[in-house]
Amino acid sequence: MAQAAELLYPSLVVFGASGPMGRLLVQQALQKGHLVTAVVRSPEKFDIKHEKLDIIKGNIFNSESLVPVLEGKDAVLSCLGAHGTSVFRHTTLYSESMKSIMSAMEKSKLQRIVCVTSWCTRKEAGNPKTVEWFLKPVAMAGFIHDMALMESILMESGLCYTVVRPPILNNNTGKCDYTVVEGQFVPKAPMFIPRADVANYMLSSLQRNDWDRKCMAIGGKA
Repeated sequence: MAQAAELLYPSLVVFGASGPMGRLLVQQALQKGHLVTAVVRSPEKFDIKHEKLDIIKGNIFNSESLVPVLEGKDAVLSCLGAHGTSVFRHTTLYSESMKSIMSAMEKSKLQRIVCVTSWCTRKEAGNPKTVEWFLKPVAMAGFIHDMALMESILMESGLCYTVVRPPILNNNTGKCDYTVVEGQFVPKAPMFIPRADVANYMLSSLQRNDWDRKCMAIGGKA
């Protein structure tokens, strides 16, 4: 197991820690030796316990309340997601929460952030037809444009960000066998990837600087 002293960013704040991805991310970070602060809405419902884990109740839309949570930390990881959003229910969760988190990061002098969006947040030639013709106008219509807005907000900032773009997430066992490329999607990769592999990549991106200030698509190997 890696020791905290060997980590470039030993102390992490995880937003969306109570969601399916966030729980895996917290568990993996603790296994690697990180000190983890999990920001959740209902701390009493968060059942992961560890000597290196702090569980904090937080309001992601109140930047002032987040400043003391971020002070003294090394990096932020966000797995925030709009669960259940559909074509009939558009969300601004991604962009508005990122504005709040970024404001708190600025006040606490924190620079490093890793967050999750999706394949094909922007329409480009060559994007998979399944995504452009079906998933985006139907299953993803409620949130895909706000994901793209969140990415733009980060790109226009001075933060050291990595945006992770996965395809459809599932709960299969992670194999840590995946491909990452800068861009909208991973060519020839399956349309599904385990959440555990995405969590693994998010933590891996903290240990090297060649993914800094980039949007990286991740995909499993066919």
